[in-house]
Amino acid sequence: MALSQQGNSAALVVSIARIPDEGLAFQAEVTATHLQLPPATEVELPRPVQVQGWLTKVAEQVYFQGMTRGTLAVPCSRCLDIIHSGFAVEMRVVYLPPSTRLHIEGEEGVDAEDELDLYTHDGVTLDLRPPVHDHVLLAFPIQPLCRPDCAGLCQVCGGNRNEVPCACQAVEGDPRFALLQQLRLPKTS
Repeated sequence: MALSQQGNSAALVVSIARIPDEGLAFQAEVTATHLQLPPATEVELPRPVQVQGWLTKVAEQVYFQGMTRGTLAVPCSRCLDIIHSGFAVEMRVVYLPPSTRLHIEGEEGVDAEDELDLYTHDGVTLDLRPPVHDHVLLAFPIQPLCRPDCAGLCQVCGGNRNEVPCACQAVEGDPRFALLQQLRLPKTS
């Protein structure tokens, strides 16, 4: 059985009763607006994020294993040109029933190396938005570069040094600290 949804934030909400014993193939597309990403970021998602995976129900627990794919539009950290970078993040999520306390330490069958994300469901539906939101945020690059040898912006005129070589003279140090350059400390042995 397969479930395909797209468009809004409800696309990531699944009725637990619709998951058969043999599992359910899941596919959805959602926009950045529906994932409620922080508005203050300079990262944009120009196309919808695709979520594909498999939902399995074991007793009251629901497991989701799949991939989240998309494209990020982010400014280069040196020259501020916009970079379009694809991402694909593997997801392994466990939804526990609402009465479950999240006590994992010393629990049999749960290995820390499995890297499972734990969430709770309400007994009727489960919401994939929180783990998809978290995985998309983790896909944001820490220091994106348009290319490894990006020359960045000129500190004097602000021009992109990748496009035009700059003839500006770099100012050596802050003039307010010029007197410190004349300071000579005694040598210690």
